[in-house]
Amino acid sequence: MRVALIDSGPGNVAAGSGTAVAVTALRAALRSEGVEASVIRPRHRRGGATLARWRFNRSLDKHVLSGYDMLLGVNGDGYAAAAAHGTPFVALVKALYGGAADYERGVTRGLIGLHARWEAAGARSATMVVAPSRFAAAATAALYGVTPQRIAVIPEPFDVQRWRDALPPLQRDGTRVLCVAHLYPRKRVADLLAAWPAVARQVPGARLDVIGDGPELRRLATHAASLHRCYLHGHLEPAAVRTFHAQADVFCLPSAQETFGYAVVEAMASGLPVVAADTAALPELCSGAVAELVSVGDVDGIARAITSMLGDGALCADAASRNPERAAEFAPERVGQEYRLLLEELQRRVGGSDSRSDGSLRYRCTTPRMSAGSPASESAK
Repeated sequence: MRVALIDSGPGNVAAGSGTAVAVTALRAALRSEGVEASVIRPRHRRGGATLARWRFNRSLDKHVLSGYDMLLGVNGDGYAAAAAHGTPFVALVKALYGGAADYERGVTRGLIGLHARWEAAGARSATMVVAPSRFAAAATAALYGVTPQRIAVIPEPFDVQRWRDALPPLQRDGTRVLCVAHLYPRKRVADLLAAWPAVARQVPGARLDVIGDGPELRRLATHAASLHRCYLHGHLEPAAVRTFHAQADVFCLPSAQETFGYAVVEAMASGLPVVAADTAALPELCSGAVAELVSVGDVDGIARAITSMLGDGALCADAASRNPERAAEFAPERVGQEYRLLLEELQRRVGGSDSRSDGSLRYRCTTPRMSAGSPASESAK
């Protein structure tokens, strides 16, 4: 089987978000299962993200898409081209723009609303929608009017052994807190900064490191400058990020919206206990891990949870054992197999041998659940 992953977004974390990580990991997982997968992205990105996405999708033509058995469109990309050329289409919901718009303001809110309409149109027209969590599946059904029978839940792939092999030697002293996030308003990193003075008063020598770029960086950096031992580093390369994981004692992500949460999985793979918001996909992602969930916006709750974890050596030792095991449940070979089985069944159904009037599938996922420019193929990357 030959499939194309259609993604108008940036191919790197610095310019985009965890979606770039997810697409790269999915391509590798598919290939490990014998599914020939290519990524089609814009060759050049001119203008803002919205204009670049519009140009990219208009530029998709039959020549670019020829030879593929199926198109997998990220956040709605490629649905119109798939319909025009008669290629089966699977919508991969990763951004969930329909939910993200609630956390934005002004022009940004309007632009995200436009992306949400594209994402919704892709989901409604798709043969099948794949969401990375039960939360994302339920939100897709509610926001975009997709029947649950047409939504499969398959988590994002993560290679925990590869991550741990690249992790530097641990240097933990019971004082360091880490947050890794693309700094959008919905990540609510401001809540963590607001909680930090209370942590610093209770834990002598406590240090907070925040890694990530984004529209909130300047505002948050101004706030952080007035806080004791609070550092915003902006975007860092992967090796530097892993160094901070090896030095940290607790990971915190107070985000109000996550369709999956790669940053939390990386923290669990590093053996860190997690403080996270009790919302979106985070509760199911943290299920079975050493983690404490707090209500969105509960600054006092964030401070209490972090302070308690920093002072609990037994809990941190438990996290060092249990949390990598939880992260290992998203192994690429498991996720790749789920996708392969799903795509094979869709191929049979499109061929007429397994058609069902309600859109449901005989195959159901079994992976452990979370209890502008012309396009260019990047298949050589």
